Amino acid sequence: MLTVRERRSHIADHIATVGHGSVAVLAERYQVTPETIRRDLSYLEQQGKVSRVHGGAVSLGSNAAEETSYWHNEHAHAEQKLAIARAAAALLPEGTASILLDAGTTTGALAEALIPLHAGHRWTVVTNSLPAGATLAAAGMTGVNLIGGTIKAYTQAVVGEQATEAIRQLRADFAFIGTNGISTHHGMSTPDPAEAAVKRAMVQHSQTTVVLADSSKFDQDYLVTFAEFEDIDILVTDDGLPTDYQHFLESHNIKVVRS
Repeated sequence: MLTVRERRSHIADHIATVGHGSVAVLAERYQVTPETIRRDLSYLEQQGKVSRVHGGAVSLGSNAAEETSYWHNEHAHAEQKLAIARAAAALLPEGTASILLDAGTTTGALAEALIPLHAGHRWTVVTNSLPAGATLAAAGMTGVNLIGGTIKAYTQAVVGEQATEAIRQLRADFAFIGTNGISTHHGMSTPDPAEAAVKRAMVQHSQTTVVLADSSKFDQDYLVTFAEFEDIDILVTDDGLPTDYQHFLESHNIKVVRS
């Protein structure tokens, strides 16, 4: 069995290598209690080796703890997001469909892309995104439902137990999900556990899960994994998708749509 000093050294090395570590995973890895890991992480933070975040810790200088505002992200890779949104909208069938729409700027662009297409269709949209819900409702689209819960000021996402419980009562045809990062080691991830819980519920309660991600999201890891590759049916991205990821995704039976 490792000494306390050895365990803390191993934890510091692990977080420095992968960029982050959660309390639950580290507790299982080192066969100690979550309380012991929290003390270890507090000690390592005091030593200047990690930075504590909700649910775990990240390496110093890692972007895994960063959460930028909706309005900041809206302008990042805007052209790619618009093209991805249009390609994603084209996946919807004629007639009737039920849709879970995640919060985020790429899914927000999808809401915009749905506006000129919704006439003549009976699409029911359930979203935890304040901007997306407002955009669709202002355009006169019927069947738009905003999930209740706690509003996050930075991302304009509705989160919390009320939100996840509402999603668990549903079974949608499609879920359109945004992600902060995608990697072969940790799947789809995001910095915030509350947003991850909502995303995970949407993935689990849809017939077809579609992830929307521009190529800047690949090889990025964040604190909380909300979906593995086995959970995804379609990934919509841009022409910057690395070739090795194309092969990796196809090997997991994920349909890749390039915008």
